[in-house]
Amino acid sequence: MSSSDFPKKLSAKVVKGVGRGKKLGIPTVNFDSKAVKDLKEGVYVCRVLFPKDYWGILHFGPRPTFTEKNKTLEVYLFDFDDVRIPKQLDIEIYSYIRKIVKFANSGQMVKKIEKDMALAKKRIKLLQNN
Repeated sequence: MSSSDFPKKLSAKVVKGVGRGKKLGIPTVNFDSKAVKDLKEGVYVCRVLFPKDYWGILHFGPRPTFTEKNKTLEVYLFDFDDVRIPKQLDIEIYSYIRKIVKFANSGQMVKKIEKDMALAKKRIKLLQNN
């Protein structure tokens, strides 16, 4: 996917997750993955449009670390103040970070997600300066 393919925009219904992200210290907003068209599985830099916009990282695909094959769409939002989340949100996807990986355990996964977050924040700064 070239940079000219971005940003991609989609509108997705918010759905209830299993709560695993919150337990791991990385709470996510879960969306109906059927809203995704023409996006390869992976982790991305994104922005979710509320009354206030929030940048974050988006995961689209299965969760092999937890032996889950169904595709999920979930977003971790930076500096999110846990406001009431609307039932439907628009998402802008800006940059591919990496493919989906099966980790040996959730601790390894969290460490990698933290690295993903650091990379995403650097890319967001560049996007905001353009």
